[in-house]
Amino acid sequence: MRWCMAAGSTPGGTRMACDRARRAGALLLVLLLGGCVSYQPRPLAQAPRWSPLPAAAPGRALPRLDLKQAVALALHDNPDYRAALLDARISTLQLRAAGLLPDPQLSASADHPGTPGYSRAWGLGLSADVSWLLTRGATLDAARAQRTATLLNLAWRGWALAQGTATDFIDAWSAQQRCALLQRQVDTERTRAAAFSRALQRRDVTLENAAANLVTLAAAESQLASAEQARAAARARLDADLNLPPDARYTLRAPSVLALPDAHQLDAALAALPRTRPDLLALAAAAQARDAEFRAAVLAQFPALSVGITRASDTSRVHSTGIGISLSLPVFGGAQARARIAGATRDRAVAEYQARLDGADRAARALAAQLRLLVAQRAQLVGHLPQLRELAANADRAFAGGNLSGTAWAGVQQNLIARELERLYLDATLAKGQVALAALLGHVPPGAAALSTATSSNPAEVPIP
Repeated sequence: MRWCMAAGSTPGGTRMACDRARRAGALLLVLLLGGCVSYQPRPLAQAPRWSPLPAAAPGRALPRLDLKQAVALALHDNPDYRAALLDARISTLQLRAAGLLPDPQLSASADHPGTPGYSRAWGLGLSADVSWLLTRGATLDAARAQRTATLLNLAWRGWALAQGTATDFIDAWSAQQRCALLQRQVDTERTRAAAFSRALQRRDVTLENAAANLVTLAAAESQLASAEQARAAARARLDADLNLPPDARYTLRAPSVLALPDAHQLDAALAALPRTRPDLLALAAAAQARDAEFRAAVLAQFPALSVGITRASDTSRVHSTGIGISLSLPVFGGAQARARIAGATRDRAVAEYQARLDGADRAARALAAQLRLLVAQRAQLVGHLPQLRELAANADRAFAGGNLSGTAWAGVQQNLIARELERLYLDATLAKGQVALAALLGHVPPGAAALSTATSSNPAEVPIP
């Protein structure tokens, strides 16, 4: 502002001051525009972007896909999850914005007197809001906690994607195995139908018995068709999780069945939930953010204060320098109302955290109890399967030697297939239950090791593919 202080002495000095003002204004404009964000159009894609199947070696596609590989592929290429990961960038930018100083206010004025003998008056002012000094710490704390909550929510969303992909993988594998068993049942019914047809030609069976056999065959074929539709739907869901094209070809490896935690392990895992589950950590961080916002709202009850300096010259060429202070008067209770709202919001965040923790404990204990019952049921069934398989093998030999009727042979085979289907159902239910229980207990889902809750100590390290 020194050039303004020298203005008004002589006409030549006034012109020099104006020239300096124009140059300073141009320089200020360049500096202001230099820090602005530029705009570039972002065209949208016109075709889907599919992910390639993982390769066992360079140039060689992976022939079989296991559960861990499927989950890792989903976390890397699922389009919805990749879009959600942009929230991490947004929260980082919001944290940086929260720490910026408020922009100062520059004011200028000029008066042109209409009476001869008087000179032009002018005024310059520079002011800044200093009330941010009171709330800056709390605002930064709220932004940091919110960024932590965002990153942990992304980690939990990755866990949810891992669990969903694992469930779809198990469904697809189970449907594939079920179709194979039902195909055996259809083949058995067709063999028996052929035997009935030959017996009918020899008049060894009645037409009523042959017709009943055809009805049984039609029911088995209908059941197989339904299973094939379920398999196609499960593969479509898995393809969507992995972002694979609909015509992708790959086979699935059988998922492994893990041991259930005992009572001591379950209690220990539940006690550690506040330190291991990303969603609980995210809710805790959100509660911290609401607490910091409440503290900022309490501090904001102090009247807003702005301080400025002015330099002016009146029409008599009398120069003056002044300092101005503006103070808001909180007489209508707006700041107090905002503080009460922030306090109630903090209370709601604390209650939401407690409700999530209670629900997680209850759900995990209930699921663990159900899975223990399924384990006992499966063990009992598996104990009978060797005898049923041996009986079916003996029936095959007897039927091939003509020592067993087609009806008796088909009954033995159907009973074995029914028990195999039951075992398959129990295996799939147990595998999906174990995936769900692992997520409830805060264990890292298979293939999601990159999203380990070790990030609770440093949430900024949550990976962004």
